[in-house]
Amino acid sequence: MNIEIGIIGLEQSGRTTVFNALTGSAASSKGHAQTGQAHIGTAKVTDARLDVLTKLLQPKRTVAASITYSDIGASIKGLIKDKGIGGQLLNTLSAAGAIINVVRAFKDDSIPHPEGSINVERDITAMNLELAFSDLAILERRLERLQESLKAAKPAERQTHQKEQETLNKIKSELEKDIPVREMKLTPDETRIISNFQFLTAKPLLIVVNIGEEQLGEVQELER
Repeated sequence: MNIEIGIIGLEQSGRTTVFNALTGSAASSKGHAQTGQAHIGTAKVTDARLDVLTKLLQPKRTVAASITYSDIGASIKGLIKDKGIGGQLLNTLSAAGAIINVVRAFKDDSIPHPEGSINVERDITAMNLELAFSDLAILERRLERLQESLKAAKPAERQTHQKEQETLNKIKSELEKDIPVREMKLTPDETRIISNFQFLTAKPLLIVVNIGEEQLGEVQELER
């Protein structure tokens, strides 16, 4: 069993440092955002229950679960506009089962923040907007195609197209209100309709706040 997780975050957030910690890699963050190349690493998932089952059942081969992490070193908005390498990176992120957003809280004058200051809430909002921007771009393209399809649709096809159109317009409206797909109250039928779109805001999202060692005593305060 292999789980794929995409790691995102603003430039200088420590995203690659988190990637290295999770995978035991030594990837360099230098120029990562400029090259648009993803770092890929895999980590085995240790599970004491697997050892017990192996001893009990004595299979010919035991394969531990693993997690493949993709460190996406580029702006998601930029990936949407880039049909080359950026398009491949966006596909990698779209295929992930979950997303980790690394947000910077540590202060280091030698590593300037791209926004000029440290603000965890602002950076979380900025990345949420980038994820929503990606989903909205997919929705708008599909809605345009549906509009064209409806013009020439046969009666048997029209109802299916109209149902999809209604569902996508509903999701678009909610996204524009800053509500991610994973928090929307969708019916089973609506969930089925969007199952192949791989919306980024539909994926489980874990926010990792990257702090400095001197901030260890402030963890509870930062969690608020």
